[in-house]
Amino acid sequence: MQLFEERKKILEYFEKHGILVTTDALNTILEKSMGEFLPEMISDNVISEGYLTENDIMHLIKNPVREKKNFEVYMPDIKSHSSVEDFREMFVDRYEQLRKMIIQSTEMRGSYKIKTAKKTAGKVKIVGMVSDVSTTKNGHKKLLVEDLDDSINVFLLKNKGLNNELIIEDEVVGIIGSVSSSGKEIVMFADEVIRPDIPYKMIDEEKKPPVYVASISDIHVGSKTFRENEFKNMISWIKKSMDEAESLKYLILSGDVVDGIGVYPGQENDLQVLNPYEQYEVLSQYLQDIPDDISVFVMPGNHDIVRLAEPQPLFSRKINDFFKENVTMLPNPYNLKLEGKNILIYHGMSLNDMIELVPGANYASVGSAVEELLKRRHLAPFYGGKTPIIPSNRDYHVIEEVPDVFITGHIHSYSQGNYRGVRYINASTWQSQTDYQKMMNFAPNPSIMTLFDLNSKTTIVKDFKQ
Repeated sequence: MQLFEERKKILEYFEKHGILVTTDALNTILEKSMGEFLPEMISDNVISEGYLTENDIMHLIKNPVREKKNFEVYMPDIKSHSSVEDFREMFVDRYEQLRKMIIQSTEMRGSYKIKTAKKTAGKVKIVGMVSDVSTTKNGHKKLLVEDLDDSINVFLLKNKGLNNELIIEDEVVGIIGSVSSSGKEIVMFADEVIRPDIPYKMIDEEKKPPVYVASISDIHVGSKTFRENEFKNMISWIKKSMDEAESLKYLILSGDVVDGIGVYPGQENDLQVLNPYEQYEVLSQYLQDIPDDISVFVMPGNHDIVRLAEPQPLFSRKINDFFKENVTMLPNPYNLKLEGKNILIYHGMSLNDMIELVPGANYASVGSAVEELLKRRHLAPFYGGKTPIIPSNRDYHVIEEVPDVFITGHIHSYSQGNYRGVRYINASTWQSQTDYQKMMNFAPNPSIMTLFDLNSKTTIVKDFKQ
């Protein structure tokens, strides 16, 4: 009976985490009393075939999941199958997290639930998620805003200048305004729109020697357009500890580290290395030359061999094992803690949506789109566009902690800036212009590394273009 209960408990654990397990693997777990290792077994660093096998268990016994440089990496708790309820839980979590941020602001203290606000005379404050945005025939902006219990139409009048406010469906906002009856309908006229936003902060200027974290992205190893010589020059510069490289302690690769295969039709014609696993092996050989005292972090993107939908998990054990001990794999997105600082890293697929939504944003200058993400405290505020999302009971795209540095990539352009004390970078690519980019009349700005000093506001740009 005890064995039966243990078997049931283990199967329930794997089912909860969306992991398939073979009979042989289950029997091995029971025979070797490995129940305490269940959290390690659900890591993609352990699972090699898309489900847990007996070989995975034996590999775990011989090679426990390695902790590199004491960096603890969380794994998003994502189900293997999604339902309408899963999406609802994700949006509820988004609403709850962002609502708490909004009502902490001075101007939103004393906010009402929408149901209560409808019964209240005078000026009211509500927090809700925008489920629809439209423009009236008179040029006013009309929003349908809802909380967990009710909804209300909110008008942003053009004579107050609010009709030019950028409102994105699915973002969470605070509204200050007046409730009025329009026929049988109760509506609200907005005076102000309040967002979660990043509070103003000062960048610490500590009287310490510099400690640099370097950012690169979109390497695309395996592509015929991979800028190999420039990438090698960058590695050589790090290896020789020239200039600022003497104080370099961390290197971040924020996605699309290889070109992959099958990402778009006819991609095989653009590849120098056809086997995607060999692409990772080639990348690992480049990174072999990074000194051991520099910690390297590698995140997946839409070209990498993980699921396309975000949040993206860690690379598989097979890929992880190509790299040496100073390389740590991260999921996408991820909030990395270094030297007491928060480094928020996101490959950046949602920037495709934001570039279309944000006036003035384009692929050559993506900074304004990055700032709109920070303003909304969400990495993918618009759902249903070009960013595939897999739901869970937690929204992993909410920017819970205010970052010190915010790193994105994906776009193949280069932008850097400072938003309310948060230094941000849309990291450069290491790939030349592709045929698709030529067709779109877009020229990337490649082969740039950005270094951030974690002890000061110093930011250094190193251009390795030949």
